[in-house]
Amino acid sequence: MLAKLSGKREAELFVSMCPERTVEGKALQELTTLPQIISGNNATALQMARRVFEKISPRIIEANSLEEAELAKLYCNTYRDINFSIGNAFCLAAQTLGVDGASVIRLANAGYSRAQIALPGFVAGPCLEKDAYILTDNMPDCASKNLILTARRISESLEDFVVAWVKRRVEPARTVVLTGMAFKGRPETSDLRGASSVNIARKLFAAGYSLRLHDFVAPVEELASLNLGAVVEDLSAACEGAAALLVLNNHPRYEEFRLPESTLAVFDAWQATKLDAATLGNFLLEEAGTCAG
Repeated sequence: MLAKLSGKREAELFVSMCPERTVEGKALQELTTLPQIISGNNATALQMARRVFEKISPRIIEANSLEEAELAKLYCNTYRDINFSIGNAFCLAAQTLGVDGASVIRLANAGYSRAQIALPGFVAGPCLEKDAYILTDNMPDCASKNLILTARRISESLEDFVVAWVKRRVEPARTVVLTGMAFKGRPETSDLRGASSVNIARKLFAAGYSLRLHDFVAPVEELASLNLGAVVEDLSAACEGAAALLVLNNHPRYEEFRLPESTLAVFDAWQATKLDAATLGNFLLEEAGTCAG
């Protein structure tokens, strides 16, 4: 296709796929410590890519093709996506039995190297929300495709779980505070792309709730551009007169947060605060069907 568009022969075109696999918030550090996969559509493209990355990467790994390099990227993110979804599935399973899901996962992991189950929480961001879908887009229907997509949908279902939690406790038109709008808090990031919190805010806004949005890092103007409610910088003040507070990422500053005198309902999805809150880890499901994702 590129040859046709450019009028050049394929031998004159140099294409390389060099997947970026860094963790957001530590990208500059990891670019100089992680091995770098490179590929090329021909030997010249492969060598050009090597010359770029050998200046910063400690180890260069050559893929056999552009497609192999792209799949390696998708595999890394989908592998993490599935692992995180297992923690969410186990947490929901525990809740149907009246057991604190996060607590039992910690118990299973304690001193036992063969169990490294992820704690429950949102699985989102600009990579994990989409790469499972990219990987399966051209796959025929099969057990492998179903496994990958089921894992993704389990984690996506948590957004509706939170919205349902609010609807059971708060009448429409009341005020709900959403804090932790960036898709993750550790390492801290200001990135709103693919954030579960943004999807939750959109669903609550559409249901008629008045929203106040807060984040310790995300720029005020970016939060305002969502057009989903008032943007606040003082979290304690934002809670005044509100009916519910949703803590939606695990930024370390929540450990210092103290809730003002209030009767508002609190949902702390990551157990990030020291509040006595109903959390994703210990809130008992009222509808067993939610466990199906």
